[in-house]
Amino acid sequence: MTSADLGAFAAHLRRLRQAAALSQEELAERAGLTAKAIGALERGERRRPYPNTVRALAEALGLDEQDRGVLASAAQGRPVPAPPPGRLSLPLPPTPILGRDRELAEVVALLRSGPARLVTLTGPGGVGKTRLAWEVAAALRGDGGAEPVAVELASVPSADLVPQTVARAIGLRAVTGDLADAVAAFLGDREQVLVLDNLEHLLEIAPDVAGLLGRCPGLVILATSRAALRIRAEQEYPLAPLGLPQGEEVNAITWSAAAQLFADRARAVAPDFVIDQRNAPAVAAICRQLDGLPLALELAASHVRYLPPAQLLTRLDAALGSARLRDLPARQRTMGATLDWSYQLLTGAEQTLLRALSVLRGGFDLDAVEAITSAPVLSALDGLVEQSLVSPADPVGLGSPARFRLLEPVRLYAAALVDADEAADLSERRTRHYVAICRDARAGLRGPGQGTWLDRLEGAHANLRATLRALIGSGDLSAAARLGGDTWLYWALRGHAGEGLLWWEQVLDLAGAEGLDRHGRASARVALAGLRLATGDIGAVRALAETAVAEARETTDRDLLADALILWCMGSVFAGDLPEAAARIGELRSLAHATGDPWAVAHARIVEAQLLLLQGDLGASGAALDAAPTATGPFTLATILNMRATLALQLDDAPAALRHLTDAVRLAADVGTTWPLVYSLSALAGVAARHGDPELAVSLFASAAATAETTLLKVSFRPDADAADAQLDALRRRLPEERFHRAWQRGAALRVDELLELIPRISARP
Repeated sequence: MTSADLGAFAAHLRRLRQAAALSQEELAERAGLTAKAIGALERGERRRPYPNTVRALAEALGLDEQDRGVLASAAQGRPVPAPPPGRLSLPLPPTPILGRDRELAEVVALLRSGPARLVTLTGPGGVGKTRLAWEVAAALRGDGGAEPVAVELASVPSADLVPQTVARAIGLRAVTGDLADAVAAFLGDREQVLVLDNLEHLLEIAPDVAGLLGRCPGLVILATSRAALRIRAEQEYPLAPLGLPQGEEVNAITWSAAAQLFADRARAVAPDFVIDQRNAPAVAAICRQLDGLPLALELAASHVRYLPPAQLLTRLDAALGSARLRDLPARQRTMGATLDWSYQLLTGAEQTLLRALSVLRGGFDLDAVEAITSAPVLSALDGLVEQSLVSPADPVGLGSPARFRLLEPVRLYAAALVDADEAADLSERRTRHYVAICRDARAGLRGPGQGTWLDRLEGAHANLRATLRALIGSGDLSAAARLGGDTWLYWALRGHAGEGLLWWEQVLDLAGAEGLDRHGRASARVALAGLRLATGDIGAVRALAETAVAEARETTDRDLLADALILWCMGSVFAGDLPEAAARIGELRSLAHATGDPWAVAHARIVEAQLLLLQGDLGASGAALDAAPTATGPFTLATILNMRATLALQLDDAPAALRHLTDAVRLAADVGTTWPLVYSLSALAGVAARHGDPELAVSLFASAAATAETTLLKVSFRPDADAADAQLDALRRRLPEERFHRAWQRGAALRVDELLELIPRISARP
């Protein structure tokens, strides 16, 4: 054997070891040899390695049959052959890809005909970047050129080892000189798709990747990483989790991508598993709690062999930490291992901020981030976004500030890293922040900026829940009660009335005889009375508001007393107790003007108009509405418009009613309020029936009913409720059952924008 041959074997063994990211000691341990023996082989000092030594080395390096043959040939002094280009191609996917049809088509189009020759799939660990990359590369196989080649980089510890890993993958052997030059020369101008998988810890190779693309015009690179390379040739493609169930029906759940993946993986361990009426709610909850993250869904589904979904739902955190898919790399066999990989790539400041962010639920804005930590956050937050651990969230409304979120598996992981003292401090900071927001929201929800405040609270809804839970858990029931008094209008207008009732009933139940001061009791009862008014429980409104008035009188809070009086008067009017309402209207009107709050003045006038209408004085009722200030929120304006429509219908002026109702629906659509919308749609249905369009009338009634059912809202003002009941009964008698049923189904599925397109059909009728 010549010295050159010995050098070729030594160099070949060394390259294989480095590509496997093993030290000489690690390779020796795996092969059952000594580190000294490995060193001698790599220096060419051992002239005749025994066949069993070569076999042990091949086994330790995980070589396939062809590479084993190459290593054996080198040990016998034969030249190291270069395999045909592209021989090391794509892994065969073990399971079908689900729920990624759109993403697959878009990435293939980018690489096939788009301007980018480097597309980087980014996203958090476990989102399925590698799996999609394999599918994309397979789809490109038929485009000509060399076979796509996958280069696995997760086990490559440093950037200086990447060129030799790429060289080995494309079939380049026994390289002398600069490896990057050799790879570029080897590829030349031939068409080649290269998949660089898991390079988030090797981002410093970005200039080398840019240089390779510049020197190889036929090269196309598909990369996967938790962070982009940030070079000009790159097109980043953020990969989102799978789509979640959008409804509670079994079909809606079954057709969601997340549920399909869960069911497919569950059937792998429980072949008879199907999503049905019994388990669909639990499956949907699992998908939502795991935020559609594919790896988390797979790990959870592996437990279905002995845990039904309902039990699994209550043990998800433990399930994600104990499930092990043994055909995955060790860093992906549990969610904890996957996120450990990401966490170790962060700076100290980024790790600290990630732990702090675990206290925030759902979406959050920059103000919330700054409120929970005293350190500067922009740089660390940018790093977390870059590493796909924090995701930009869709703004809740037009013009809303930037928002962010942690996927729930990421949040749970980060929360587990927080010690008890740090957790208590973070929770207190979060609570102070959201209590302050709710205090400011009281005025905002009653003014022209109501839509902005509704959006802000909607975006903070999960954190409002967490804040209430923390206040109640710590025994600060007064703060929880005041939060209800400040924000009950949000809970009623955005479809959360049922949940709000549960919170403030709990506050009063826990308070007992002495657990709240009078201000707190009045605040909780005002919140409950407002929510009961929205949900149609008029008897409860009167009882709660009457007590709230007495308690609020003993405080100095005139705004709280005005709210309680408004609700008491409305409860009396809606219940038909007109003398009681009439006895309080004067006091309410005086107090509302004394507060200087346009919202209180407007609603005092509205309840006065309602009382006068029921007393039969339609002219005075209209005059009371005319006196209501207009510098209020869209809910108040929509309520006034609905009242004007009721007056117009009492006067048999359907065109005027139609104008008022159309404007009310537009206001509700603009700010996403549901309470006045239920009234508007029911009244519009009546107008459509008068105009001779019974099927449209049925569809509008169905839309009102669907809105009421999902939000627990109800039309309770007797003239409106009685008219709706009578007209709906007449439509049932007028239309054949099948036509009525079809029209009802159409209406139940209508969106607000579709309703606005239907309304002109009413005015077109004679």
